[in-house]
Amino acid sequence: MFRGLAKSRMGVFTVALIALWVLKKLLVSPGVHSDFAWIALLLDFATLLLTVPAVYYALKLSKTIRNRLLWRISRRLLLANVFIGAIPILLVIGIFWFAGLLFYYQLSYYLISNQIGIHIVQIHAANVSLREGLQELMTRDPAPGPAALQAKLDEYARHVLAAYPSASIVLSFPGQLPQHSFSYVNRSPDTGAKYEIPHWLAGRDFSGLIIDDLKGAGLSLRSLVYSDMQPDLPFNIDVSVPFDRYLLDRLKASFGQNLLLANQPGQPGTPLMPQDTAELRDKIVESTYTPETGVVWEMPLFPISWTTGEEISSGALLVELSTTALMRNLFRSESNVGARILGVLKAIVFFFLVVEVISIVIGILLTRSITNAVYNLDIGTEFVKRGDFSHRIVVRSQDQLGALAASFNQMTEYVQHLVKEMVQKERLERELEIAKEVQQQLFPNHAPQVGRMNLAGVCLPARTVSGDYYDYLPFGKHELGLAVGDICGKGISAALLMTNLQATLRSNVINLRRQEPGDGQIPASVLVESLNSQICGYTADNRFASFFYAIYDDVAQSLTYCNAGHNPPLFFSGRDVRKLMVGGTILGVFDDATFEQETLRMLPGDLLVAYTDGIVECTNEYGEEFGEDRLVQLVLDNRDLPADRIKDAIVRQVLSWAYAEERDDDMTLVIARIAE
Repeated sequence: MFRGLAKSRMGVFTVALIALWVLKKLLVSPGVHSDFAWIALLLDFATLLLTVPAVYYALKLSKTIRNRLLWRISRRLLLANVFIGAIPILLVIGIFWFAGLLFYYQLSYYLISNQIGIHIVQIHAANVSLREGLQELMTRDPAPGPAALQAKLDEYARHVLAAYPSASIVLSFPGQLPQHSFSYVNRSPDTGAKYEIPHWLAGRDFSGLIIDDLKGAGLSLRSLVYSDMQPDLPFNIDVSVPFDRYLLDRLKASFGQNLLLANQPGQPGTPLMPQDTAELRDKIVESTYTPETGVVWEMPLFPISWTTGEEISSGALLVELSTTALMRNLFRSESNVGARILGVLKAIVFFFLVVEVISIVIGILLTRSITNAVYNLDIGTEFVKRGDFSHRIVVRSQDQLGALAASFNQMTEYVQHLVKEMVQKERLERELEIAKEVQQQLFPNHAPQVGRMNLAGVCLPARTVSGDYYDYLPFGKHELGLAVGDICGKGISAALLMTNLQATLRSNVINLRRQEPGDGQIPASVLVESLNSQICGYTADNRFASFFYAIYDDVAQSLTYCNAGHNPPLFFSGRDVRKLMVGGTILGVFDDATFEQETLRMLPGDLLVAYTDGIVECTNEYGEEFGEDRLVQLVLDNRDLPADRIKDAIVRQVLSWAYAEERDDDMTLVIARIAE
């Protein structure tokens, strides 16, 4: 492992930090002297740097895992479908669910607050009705006594107690009768104590949810009214309904959800005391919460303190929010409209579920079609890498993936054909190399030495083999035949005709010399005529050759030549230049063609340059030919040099002039110079 880490700078850094960490552990061990503690403190900072390689290798590991997990197209498509389809759907569902819960909570809070307000209004209306009845009774003459007031109070109290059995009604006459002389119903435990009205009311009527935080009486719905007639005998009526289990049951009956408050007392008439919310939640969950019930939410009631008149955040109400119960309440069976709406909602949900299932199935099928196509292409490429181009992919669809598979099959078929053609081409190239080697043997290996004649020749084929021809034919110590030819075309066909030309030329030279008495010199024109008739016999009408043949006699210092349609060789004598054009037409076209010859005298220093059209027709990048004039000037500039150096200078200059890498035509050059 450490050898692998040490291959990079980060690895070396990590190994160094690990070594420091081990050193620190050794220094702070119990058996080590405490003098090394300061070194351990210095090492603490170094070990903190371990977070750098930890983060680096964690990122590298995550990248490696990601690349391996996501290498397969099927996994990528699966993750793409999850991120594109599943996650947005889950987010939308979560948003709607959360928004629905908030709406449900707000609606529940509104309904509960509305129901509590309705009960407060009902209690206050009963209290106002009682006040009106008592005021009517007090206006009679004679004035009613305590018994009549008690009877009237009991009469009205029966209606209040019928709706709220735990209600308490107190009638007091402040300032007129003794404080302890009053009538009441459902006396509470401290009713005998001094009854006082809070100063913050200031003689105003009141109705609402209060909490008697001074006496600890708990939450209650309270209504207090003052008499608005008989100022000589003022009174007030206080109606209090404790917030107990009976009231919670009435709220539950109208709301449809479980309502919980305080410690769930056993008696319906016992008021509910506010309690710590967390403790209350634990009690509710332990005693009433089941998996079938909904979420228990807290709803503050904000009662008014009876002592100070301030609104306080106490008396939290726990509501069991159940979706099932809400749906049951919203869509009750006795409501035809609700049942229809519920049916429509169920149909919509079912429709969307069916669409979702169909979408998932279609997505799986499409994903499989894509992954199968990619898998088949991957298998096909494996066959191609092994060199098996015969493998074909089965096309199963008419879509773009099917077209891709068909294109792959077509590509492998083309490659298979190309491989076959390449094999054939390599075989032909090997055969051409052999032909080139054979042809190289046909050209002179070295120039013969005949008297004062200095010779040099070269043939540069445009392709592997050449259609140009040059040859030396020594007839003894003092005579030499020079031949230069250019076959029509290039390549194999021209090379074959060039081979026939050479063989025919050499056989004619041998045969004609035997026919001459005493093996005398053969006229150049006779040799060319014989060569022409033979070529016309074994070549097609569209195949021909240009040919130049000359015989040099060192004793007579003469050069006899015949030019059969070839580029005129250049004869340099002193500063004069002459073109050797005497002869006739090209070989292989007219069987009865006649040829002429001319004899020149070659003195020391004279120079003969025979060439093919590949030399003078070589073009540069602008399409300009090298030309005969440049060749003449180049020879004049170098005519004092030996023949081989003149040849090298011409070849070098022509090749530097050429622009294209592949030459258009074969280049052949023969230099013959008389030594001075």
